[in-house]
Amino acid sequence: MALVWITGLSGAGKTTLANALKEKMLGEGYKPILLDGDMLREVLEFTKKGYAIEDRKKLAFCYARLANLLVKQEFLVIVATISMFEDVRKWNRLNNDKYCEVYLKIDKQTRASRDPKKLYETNINLVEFKNGFDEPKKPDIIFDDFFDLDQMVNKVKIYLIEKLNA
Repeated sequence: MALVWITGLSGAGKTTLANALKEKMLGEGYKPILLDGDMLREVLEFTKKGYAIEDRKKLAFCYARLANLLVKQEFLVIVATISMFEDVRKWNRLNNDKYCEVYLKIDKQTRASRDPKKLYETNINLVEFKNGFDEPKKPDIIFDDFFDLDQMVNKVKIYLIEKLNA
């Protein structure tokens, strides 16, 4: 069916937006599946390892291939992940006709104030622009401030429905 790829740095609100979008689309009769980067890391046993750039890239392509497999089975797949690499996002676009890339470009101060995993506080495994994060070049939707969650969900939903009907 379609792939919604929500990206942004830690604390940007990816999981919050993904969960809200999943609930909205479920309520409208779609079959959404949420793949959260942290949950996938745990399932694939990468929680204590795999933070080197090459490990991260390998894992990111694993997420992309899994999402693509589910899309081919007519699911609406919502992925919430940092998604550091432009070549993974490019692969998604090439392999999914109904692809929607959402970039949460939230400022560091806001992200640090949320810090659910205490990454900014401890500076452990913190992904930033300086150490390998390729800022998305052509996202379909950019939110540079985490404003009203309902408005964000509706904007993604409208874009997605237009894409599905194209």
